[in-house]
Formats: sequence, C-alpha cells, structure tokens
Amino acid sequence: MKRILLPLAKVGYSSILLAGAGFFSLSPLLQAQAADAPVITLAQGDALEEKIKTQDALDIYLQLEKGGRKDAALLYRIAREYAELMPDAKTKAEKLRLGEIALDYAKRAVAADATDGNSYLCLAICYGRLAPLLDNRTELEYSRLIKDDAETALRLDPKLDDADYILGAWNFEMSNIGVVLRELAKLVYGRLPESSDEKAVEYLQKGIELAPQRVCHHIELGRVYAAMGKKDLAREEIEKGLALPIVERDDEEMKQHGRDTLKTLTAKPVVIITHR
Repeated sequence: MKRILLPLAKVGYSSILLAGAGFFSLSPLLQAQAADAPVITLAQGDALEEKIKTQDALDIYLQLEKGGRKDAALLYRIAREYAELMPDAKTKAEKLRLGEIALDYAKRAVAADATDGNSYLCLAICYGRLAPLLDNRTELEYSRLIKDDAETALRLDPKLDDADYILGAWNFEMSNIGVVLRELAKLVYGRLPESSDEKAVEYLQKGIELAPQRVCHHIELGRVYAAMGKKDLAREEIEKGLALPIVERDDEEMKQHGRDTLKTLTAKPVVIITHR
C-alpha cells in the first residue's frame, strides 16, 4: 500500500491539486511520477473484501478517504470493515474500540445519504456487533436501533437479504428472551415490541429467496425451526447450510451453530425418576 502511494506522498495531494489549477508547475520528473501512480478504486477494495482480506480492503478504502472521497458508498464500506475486524480482536477493549469507529463511520454514511439502504444496513450491523459487549440495558436499547435501521434498509432496498437476516434473528431473540430481560425490555421499549418465531421464519425465508447460496440464512432458519419443535424442517435447513461452501467470514461459526443444534435434535430425552 505504501509503495502504491509513494509517488503521490512525495508530491503531496495539495501540490497536485494546485498544479492542476495552474498555481504552479511541477517539474517534469514529478509530473512523470504523478502520471505513473496507480489509481486506487473502490472496486479494488471490494475485490479484497470478497476474498475476506478485511484489513487489505480497509486500507484501500481509507486511502480513498484520505484522497478526498466522503460519499456514503465509501463510508459504509469503511464501517463494515472495521466491524468485520472485531471478532479477531484479542481483547474486549479492542473490540469496543473497533466497534465505536465502525459505528461512527456508519452514522456518517447515513448522514451523507439518507436514501442509501446499505448505509442503514451497516448501521444495524454495527449496533449488532457492539450490543453483546455492553450492559443489558444498553444492549436492549441497541436492539431497538438494530430493528429500526434494518427495517429502514429494507424499505429503501427490498433486496438487501442481510436486513432480512437481521430482522429474522431479532424476532427469534426477542421472542425467546428470559423473564428478567423481558421486564427490562418493557422499560427500554415502553412496551414489549411485537416479535414471534413465525415472523422470524418469514424474514429468513425471504432471505433464502434472495440469496439461497448463503450459509447464514439456512442455519438460522433451522435454529428457529428447532426452537419451534419442528425437527424435520430444522434438520433439512441446517443440512442445506452445512452443505454450502465457506465463502464468508462468519460461515464456519454459523456452521458450528448448526452442528450444535443438530446434536440437540438427536439427543435422547432425559428421564427423571422420582421416588415417593
């Protein structure tokens, strides 16, 4: 990355802009260096992201930001990469640091273009990455924001299958929270928000329709079916997810969730003998 930018770094972005505006002329050598400098593009970062080279993709996006780009398309990509780095962080403090940076960029993306569904989707993802690291009340407050931003993302772009996944998972989790969190949720939301396993199924099925090749949709749907006692449907969806290739960062983790759920489906019930 430093080698790519070396010619521009020697001259300085402001010098190049001033020269282009006619304020002064660069020497022939510096002009040649500037002309030969490789052009960094958003597509280069996207190609690295597809290969799960998160840090490399982030480096490309950050260089574009340093070069003057401030649009939503770039900002939500930067937010996404910072959020993707969180699971590999060694400490909770580092996870929080990365998460806060990601959240800030996601908010800036929404501010830059409030009609961009991807920006709201990224905002929901960032809240989702941070929520488990925080106290129960803040986690529930973030869960409301996750729902709102994911719904906004879908209104702006109904083809965002990640938003369907988020809302499916949200319904599943909210429908199965414990008594203590349920009471706290009433305080946070004002009243307990409507949620159901059936609604979770609806969102996850839509996600599968949009992107049947993604592991997360099948595994999560299988987990919901398992919670509903629909063992055959659960096994079918989980096996579909397990058969898919690993192409995304979270695929292996999702598959492990699927394997764990399958074990519960095949486990024999425990018989408790009581003596009178």
